[in-house]
Amino acid sequence: MVVGNFNYHQILFALDTFKLNDEKLSYLEKIQDELNRITDCFESQKSLPLKMYASKNMNISGNCNELREFIKKQFEMLTTNPYDNRYPGEGELRALVGSELMNYKKLLGIVNDEIKDLCKAIKTQNYISEKVKKIEQNFISPKKITPNYISKLLKNENDKIIWDNSIGELIDLIKIIIVLELDPNLDEDKISSLICNRFVNSRKEQYIPIQVEKVYDMLQSTFWLNSRSLSPKYFQ
Repeated sequence: MVVGNFNYHQILFALDTFKLNDEKLSYLEKIQDELNRITDCFESQKSLPLKMYASKNMNISGNCNELREFIKKQFEMLTTNPYDNRYPGEGELRALVGSELMNYKKLLGIVNDEIKDLCKAIKTQNYISEKVKKIEQNFISPKKITPNYISKLLKNENDKIIWDNSIGELIDLIKIIIVLELDPNLDEDKISSLICNRFVNSRKEQYIPIQVEKVYDMLQSTFWLNSRSLSPKYFQ
């Protein structure tokens, strides 16, 4: 679609050169402003004959370069015969201006739709960014590492608990929580998945399942088979 100096396909091509949606939005808003200006000009009440709006020597209120060039073009396009002096009449000019106005409005509608889609995309992108930011900031450094305190922290499923001690001590603590039945939804088969999903190390990095399983198997074979008693350090 081509209207005046605007080519919709060139607009789309220009949009592809921008990487950020904010840049695309800024570009389209500038085109939107220009199209609004031109449609206002074409649509405004004309108190003088339209052929006078094609003159560069007259400063007419409500005129614009786009309207001036369009009317001038109509006189140039009427005939290719240099000896033909026919010119479009006022009624024909007004019809042509009205038709061009509709073309500008169609292009403006397309640009408005593009802007709406971009605004939705930016809004969604900002929402996701805020959500990710909120999740990233939702780390808890426990004040105590007692079974009761840690089990309470585990009830909020959106929190990541920072664990500064060893994986073995963490597994040992979860085992105690299970033995004391502080979390009815937790059993021994879920220890590894719980640690990987809910705990992070001091660098806020998630634990690797294979790493946790390796330590878990080691503790199973060395300590728990000997019926290891509850560690008193967790009850201080």
